[in-house]
Amino acid sequence: MSAAPNSRSPSPAPAPPVQQTPGPRAAALQKLYSDAISHTLRTCSYSNFASSFPTPASHAPDAMKQLHADFVDKLHRSCTTNFDHILRDRHLVESLNELDRLVDDARRRKTAAEHATAGQPVQPPLPPHTLPAESLYLSHLSPLLSEQQATLSSRLHAAQSENANLVDTVLQQRREIERLVSQLETTIADIDAATEALPDMDALAEEAVALDIDLRTAG
Repeated sequence: MSAAPNSRSPSPAPAPPVQQTPGPRAAALQKLYSDAISHTLRTCSYSNFASSFPTPASHAPDAMKQLHADFVDKLHRSCTTNFDHILRDRHLVESLNELDRLVDDARRRKTAAEHATAGQPVQPPLPPHTLPAESLYLSHLSPLLSEQQATLSSRLHAAQSENANLVDTVLQQRREIERLVSQLETTIADIDAATEALPDMDALAEEAVALDIDLRTAG
């Protein structure tokens, strides 16, 4: 079973990197927690704290006030530190920033669609679960296939370049061989010519020997 050509959905563009600075929702969450902690600690006033320790409060009020201040400060720092650890371990800032980005992107898309339709009702996007199976798996495989195609194309270009360099090297070696063969043929021709001239040299040598003998005899 094959889907119609126009049913293939394009591969989604990669999402931009999520900023680490708290966005609107992350900042609101941090402010809400900070306000809640501050309100909770304000309910732990010195009078409420001292009522739990009446004897020390009556005999050493200054020490109790210092103990209360240290207790509230340590509790505030402990709660804040634990909350920061949760934000970091759960990646809440990144997740909320990504949610902000998705909401803003949806709003921009909606505004653009409304402008494009000139006030006409906007056609809602096709829900992914209604798409055919071929379109869904192609949309997921398309980025991987595109990456593999780019890798193979790069390797092919590299191989073609290497082959071109090898062809140039072979041609240069062939020309060098042809030059050496030509020089060798010239040398062989010179040797053959010298060999052919050897009988004439022998005749001249015999004539010179005979002339020398005649001269010796005449003398």
